[in-house]
Amino acid sequence: MLTLCHNYFRVTNNNKNSKDVPQRFNKRKFAFGVFILLLVVILWVVSSEMTKYLYIEKHIERPFLVTYVRSSLLFIYLLVLCFTPPTRDPCQPADYTQLLEQTGETDDESYFNEATNSLGDSTFVPVRAGETTDSDDAAPRAVRFNKVAEVRVMSAAMASEALLARLSWAASVRATEHAQRRAAAAATRRHLRLALLFCVPWFISNYLYRLSLLHTSTGSATIYTSTAGALALSFGAIFAQVPNDRFTLSKCIAVLLTAAGLVVLGISESHQTNWIAVLAALGSALCYAVHLLLFRQALRNGDDINSSLLVGLVGCACGCLTWVVGGVLAATGVERAELPPPRQWTWLLLDAALGPLLIDSLWLWGRSLTSPQAATSILGLAVPLS
Repeated sequence: MLTLCHNYFRVTNNNKNSKDVPQRFNKRKFAFGVFILLLVVILWVVSSEMTKYLYIEKHIERPFLVTYVRSSLLFIYLLVLCFTPPTRDPCQPADYTQLLEQTGETDDESYFNEATNSLGDSTFVPVRAGETTDSDDAAPRAVRFNKVAEVRVMSAAMASEALLARLSWAASVRATEHAQRRAAAAATRRHLRLALLFCVPWFISNYLYRLSLLHTSTGSATIYTSTAGALALSFGAIFAQVPNDRFTLSKCIAVLLTAAGLVVLGISESHQTNWIAVLAALGSALCYAVHLLLFRQALRNGDDINSSLLVGLVGCACGCLTWVVGGVLAATGVERAELPPPRQWTWLLLDAALGPLLIDSLWLWGRSLTSPQAATSILGLAVPLS
């Protein structure tokens, strides 16, 4: 799989996923994106009700098994990427640095001023002894030379382009392909590290949400889980790295309103509250807030992220690593470790296909047509629909 990623997923600055490249605003595309996001909200609620149906009607009261199947099925994103053409436009010019383009209006002084901008600061090094011969030393000198030499170094990016420009055509093609393979390998390793980092809070958040659905209604679980936004704002303000992350009046009001809503909900359902469901839903919100902060930190570092590749790697990581959690749950008696009957696999796969597999693809599509802010805010409509 890594070999396929290295040779195929060209996740570099010159080849980003078309869904991650900002596009010109288009009202029709934006309206269609909003429609897709509204469909995602409806499917989210239907998916939660589907899980409740599995628990009650099909007697599959195993939250970990449901979460494991739903998460592991995300590896299909990698299979889709393997059988789709690369997201690179062959007619699009390569990304290069223009050193200088002299025009007829450019005088000699501005020409040399612009030409020196591509060089670094001046450093002076002593002239090496032995560069002159004895005959030169014996001859009378009419000009006295300085004993130090000025050295200015070209930046690494421009130097590599200058080197390619001096190579032959065949050598430049081989050098470019080698650089692309190294960049693709580095991008794949970076996505793999991010997937290993994200899969832990993401899987725990989904498992706790499915556990809360086992003990309470879909509406209550959704409301408690919706506190992830307030928790993300709070954590972002506590561990603020930029001024925009600090607490403001609007953020304080949002956090206080969320807390007040939880208090009102707790008082209204105090006679029938299941504390296992409440704690599981709040734990799910906490883990999802951590997941959001980690993802935002990765974006802030300037890394180019291929969403489909990252989601597929998260699915592979969940399928390969989280079965250990199932063994711990089986050893402690929380959930039995046995395969369900064959007739129940159809419902499990249907729930997984309706859940993250379809919802995530539609959400990524809607986000590419609108904006990340709109895609996140529209998901809040899941609370009244639940």
